[in-house]
Amino acid sequence: MTIINTSKVLFWSRGLAICTKSLRLFHSCHSHKIINISTRLNTCSESNKPFTRKTSASFFLCRHYALTNKQASLTNSKEQELDLKPDAIDIFKSAIRAVRPKAMIENVLLYNRISSTLKVQDRCYTINRNVFIVGFGNAVLGMARVVEDMLGEHVVTGIISIPLGLQEEIKDAYSNEMFLAPDTKIQVYVGASDNEVDEAGHNASKAIHGLVSNLVETDVLIVLCSAGGSTLCPSPHPPITLKELHLTTELLWQNGANVKEMNIIRKNIEMLKGGGLALAARPAKVLSLVLSSVIGDTADLVASGPTCLTQPTPHHCLEILQRLAIIDKVPDNVRKFLERQAKQINIAKAQTIHDPLQAKAERDAIWQDVQNIVVGNNSIACQAAIVRASELGYFPLILTTVLTGEARDIGFLFAKLTKFVMMCFDRRAGLEPNPELSMLELELVRGGIRKKWINHISNSVDRAHNMNKDICIISGGEIDISVSGAGVGGKCMESALAAAIQLYEEFRVKEMNVAESQMCYLSCDSDGHDGVTKMAGAVIDQSLLELVEDKKLDMAEHLKNNDSYNFFMRVNDGKNLIRTNLTGTNIMDMVILMVQRPKEKKYQWS
Repeated sequence: MTIINTSKVLFWSRGLAICTKSLRLFHSCHSHKIINISTRLNTCSESNKPFTRKTSASFFLCRHYALTNKQASLTNSKEQELDLKPDAIDIFKSAIRAVRPKAMIENVLLYNRISSTLKVQDRCYTINRNVFIVGFGNAVLGMARVVEDMLGEHVVTGIISIPLGLQEEIKDAYSNEMFLAPDTKIQVYVGASDNEVDEAGHNASKAIHGLVSNLVETDVLIVLCSAGGSTLCPSPHPPITLKELHLTTELLWQNGANVKEMNIIRKNIEMLKGGGLALAARPAKVLSLVLSSVIGDTADLVASGPTCLTQPTPHHCLEILQRLAIIDKVPDNVRKFLERQAKQINIAKAQTIHDPLQAKAERDAIWQDVQNIVVGNNSIACQAAIVRASELGYFPLILTTVLTGEARDIGFLFAKLTKFVMMCFDRRAGLEPNPELSMLELELVRGGIRKKWINHISNSVDRAHNMNKDICIISGGEIDISVSGAGVGGKCMESALAAAIQLYEEFRVKEMNVAESQMCYLSCDSDGHDGVTKMAGAVIDQSLLELVEDKKLDMAEHLKNNDSYNFFMRVNDGKNLIRTNLTGTNIMDMVILMVQRPKEKKYQWS
């Protein structure tokens, strides 16, 4: 089995084609952190050379662009003021366009019509009316269109499972590349109402299982996976019912199970997850195209790894249920199934002399015809955001592409980072050294940002100041949220609300004129729906903080009640909410922080 991460992006900037080389990112330690509390900002490190090179490459790209266009940029920046809020939204939408299916898949699949071969990295598939397509997730509709258009008559049939309402939401926002052709051979199942497993998704999984179980050695099965795939293709092991699977999932979420633990349970109690789909398709060749929506781009975590080698771990599942104190709450069929599986593994171990080399040879024989490729991820989106920000006249940098943490903690942290950038601009404006700047650096370190990256941001502010540019800091990753209130909102909106609270307090304490503090903080979910709302996220700027002051709104109460959506609806009639409709893709969340250099001499943080 091969797992390859491909990030090949073509950027066009003011007529200049800048093409980054195809990068393979093998992260030696996905648990590597530069965070020390609840917010983790995985950036570069000495032990993570490929990632360091990649991040540095993105910075070099925008730096090279800035230097080669310095004179023009200086003139333009003096002649006009940048409008941060619409620019932030523009940059976010540009990032999303970069991870739409067509560009990603065409970078990976090389089809030769003359020889009827499909080359994918180091493998070559013979194509002769023997291609079958299955898929599940938020992004597979567009992915399926690209594959079917490319291979045409060689596609025999296919089945995909997509979210309810996806086709209706994207029909007005996107071109035909996001829809199947009228004469498609692919059948579409629509399910996962309210983002929960349902009978429609179960029917899709049964149809997919039936299709792949009848494939032969000469067939090629192309599997399309993206975020949402686990919910859209539920396949409980008998005698576990769909209702029991749903109840188990709800119990896990309600009692604090993390994504990794959820995946472990799903892989053990569902037939098609944890490599089950690939095993069901034997002896056909299996090519899985994965759009990553997880930190570290680990293919086996997307849609619970239907084509990734996974050893059954029922003992681990029982330990998780025990630790979460729900071992007696899960349905009997679930608990008894795991106990039977654990017992069978114990018996098999006792009866077999364990030979590691033989076991490895047997696994390799089973999985040699399975290839998993990560075709798109958050890094591609962040790189595209860098290019768009440069085009708009900003000095951009990527802070991280693997941001994780609690929504409000991330909001608080980026608010402090906003203050830090403003103080750095003040320092460049000729003020005396400010002891508060050093204290703020310590706060940022405690919050999770490494000192080397604080220095990098400080140096970037210096460069931006020298070039008369405003700064744009781009981050991507997976924001979490703990829900205890009864309000309406989402993780990205909550992050923006938390940032607004922290910034408002900073301005109030310093008795600063909010209107003169030109900044913008955007936090959005790339799939277009943040939480239970139909909004992608929210953006805050100084004008919103002014309205909060005028209307005397209690931001803290909205945050406590997880009611970020209603806050943004009240404060500015919803104008700070961002609506994109479902985007047809999903590469986690994006955060964009923009700070304008002071209009006068300084911001006066003293």
